[in-house]
Amino acid sequence: MMETLIAKYLSDEMSETERLDFEKQLVEDKSLRDALEQCLTLWHKTTTTTTSKIRKPSYVSIPAIKGTTVVKRSVSYTFLKIAATLLIILAAGYYRISTSARLNKLVTGVETKEFQLRDGSVVKLNANSKITYDNDFGISHRNIKLTGGANFDVAKNQYLPFVISTGYSRIEVLGTSFDVHAYPGKTVELNVAKGQVKFSSATVKNKEKILKAGERAVLSERGTKMQSQKVKNQNYTAWWTRKLVFEETPFREVVKNLENTYWVKIDFSKALADCKLSAIYHNESLEAVIRKIVATYPQSAITMVKLKENHIKLEGKACAY
Repeated sequence: MMETLIAKYLSDEMSETERLDFEKQLVEDKSLRDALEQCLTLWHKTTTTTTSKIRKPSYVSIPAIKGTTVVKRSVSYTFLKIAATLLIILAAGYYRISTSARLNKLVTGVETKEFQLRDGSVVKLNANSKITYDNDFGISHRNIKLTGGANFDVAKNQYLPFVISTGYSRIEVLGTSFDVHAYPGKTVELNVAKGQVKFSSATVKNKEKILKAGERAVLSERGTKMQSQKVKNQNYTAWWTRKLVFEETPFREVVKNLENTYWVKIDFSKALADCKLSAIYHNESLEAVIRKIVATYPQSAITMVKLKENHIKLEGKACAY
């Protein structure tokens, strides 16, 4: 197996993915490096004895290793030279293929951003969120890691499932649209807009559900409990659509939607928890929305106190119906 890989590498018959994997193995496996060095040494001896007779060889015989059959391939001298140089650098200890060097990171700060991945999938990344994936993404796999919140519109590919890891959960799809919230120290929430998604725990075996369009699931912080239901509140998309729709929605849920949309912490009087709100807000600032909410409940005399940046408190009396 080792000899076959070396022959393919030196004959330049590997795909880009195979070549990257092979070079990573060179870094990690000394025996493979030694075998490649032996092959290159034998090749050098073989070719140097024939260069005076053959000016521009069309083919080079790669010497057999450990009794294997000699493989004859059309080989680029430049490629072999590069391979030999790579080996020298490896042996000298100067060359390292680190995991971090091969990872791509997409990170957001206080604002959301939209990205298109190599496979055509579109990701809307929420504030304070990050996704990472390696250089083989879209070639041999479509695996990514997510920290935070994101909306995915996944390009269809029946041969390469799109897999998202969030620490305590695993999400697998072929092509669909869904929204994930997976911030550290909190539950993982998944809302499916189109297609279907396999949602599973990364810590508990066989704890998984197949979710279809219009369904949602919540996985506990440690991945031990999962609950699913129909999507009743479409405001899970508001962090990027900036559209909030409330229909007789309890105040405690209104506050949660505002927190997720505007990335703010809101404390409120318990007396307001059961107040119902029916309203639509579109492309409005948090301050504008709060002013309209205050105007909706004049009898509750709601006031807003700004405690610090991104942290406010709403005080008021119970609603009278």
